[in-house]
Amino acid sequence: MIVLLNKQEYSMKYIYASSYISGFKKTVEKILKTQVLDAVIVEHLDGLIIFKTELEFSKLKLGCFNNIYQVLAMSKTDSKISYETALKKFVNHGKINAAGIANNVKLLPSKSFKILPFDSNSPISINFDVIKKIEQQIQHELGIKVEFKKHDFDIVLSRRREGIFLLLFKLTYNRLTEKDLPKGALRPELCNILSAVADIKPNDIILDSFCGHGSIPKEIVKHFKYNMLFAGDIDANLIEKLKTEFKKNKKNLFIKQRDALHLDYFENGFFDKIITDPPWNLYNSKDEDFSGFYKSMLKEFHRILKSGGTCVILMGNIVDFEKALDSNEFKTVEKYHILVNGKKANVYKLIKI
Repeated sequence: MIVLLNKQEYSMKYIYASSYISGFKKTVEKILKTQVLDAVIVEHLDGLIIFKTELEFSKLKLGCFNNIYQVLAMSKTDSKISYETALKKFVNHGKINAAGIANNVKLLPSKSFKILPFDSNSPISINFDVIKKIEQQIQHELGIKVEFKKHDFDIVLSRRREGIFLLLFKLTYNRLTEKDLPKGALRPELCNILSAVADIKPNDIILDSFCGHGSIPKEIVKHFKYNMLFAGDIDANLIEKLKTEFKKNKKNLFIKQRDALHLDYFENGFFDKIITDPPWNLYNSKDEDFSGFYKSMLKEFHRILKSGGTCVILMGNIVDFEKALDSNEFKTVEKYHILVNGKKANVYKLIKI
């Protein structure tokens, strides 16, 4: 059975589809409901959430998403049928809902679009004659033209492995990927989710003891309210670069070169939250047991955290880290399985006992 979005069902509300790093389904729902108070979830697949709201795109301040799209049409089909069969049903029965697009992007007759087909998140070749009906509807509703070589807007025609077909108008084009970042830097949306997992409060004193390029502190400064934020790293060059970037900051951000295993500068129970990405030891000596390093790190974290304090750690060296975790006085309250630049990793939320 095909179910399509239409103007009568959804009135003048906007329908968005937002992609995010798979593995954080519950966290993303919590972020959405906290930051978009009127949000109603239409469909939620791991890595993609579809929701409706009265808010225009410019008012959505959601740093946890990779990309945001406005939904033009959605259908549910049998996941076992071929892409071509599902596409034909979609084209023959579907009508697009373009309400509100003009409020989110600047549409002019000179502007152009191209439909990009995907199947299970991978690009796919199709006979474009099949989708001429959709192209004509888009041209009529939005007043823009089709252009295959140089176009202004991407319109994604995607079938998910769950069988859902989506026609999506892409609204974001400035999201960073690992290829755009310095080696070792984290994507902003991942840092945003790590910070949300920590449940930062306005009175919190926070530490990132392996700040590197400052990916986590930058996201906290941009999107969260806190008391004080300390960023440290053993690499003097990275610390100097970060200090230069935040030379005139008034965000209670304190940047200093520090050894994460020897944080004597801080008294016992000083921090409410630690959010950090320690070295994984996956790029040099893979055979070396790194659990001793993690034991020392966790021992120091335990000392400087308040009783009941939270520690959120991104970790790719799962075996060695969990060896170390067994010997420390932390309770693992949440664990998320994700991919970071194609590598398996876990996010641990620990509470000091």
